[in-house]
Amino acid sequence: MHRRLQSPRFSLYLDNCIGAIDGMHIPVVVPANQVIQHTGRKSITTQNMLAICDFDVRFTFVVAGWPGSVHDTRVLSDAIVKYGDKFPHPPQGDDLFPNFD
Repeated sequence: MHRRLQSPRFSLYLDNCIGAIDGMHIPVVVPANQVIQHTGRKSITTQNMLAICDFDVRFTFVVAGWPGSVHDTRVLSDAIVKYGDKFPHPPQGDDLFPNFD
């Protein structure tokens, strides 16, 4: 975990946390026969994207391609099933994290 987040005031929320995950909708132009499935809750055609970043704000995992009408939970569930072994996890053991202060 980044040293700025190691403060005891964040401990309750961030212990064992390795990053942040969020989804977003990217506007897209699709063929006429795919407009309905790509139309999201804001009535524009989008593609649903899921991204994970570490505490240094570097992307460590991204998956895109789901139609905008698909809920974020479905995108996450599918990513876990298909790419769970590729999700970013720190190596085991304290000696694998050298101190670069």
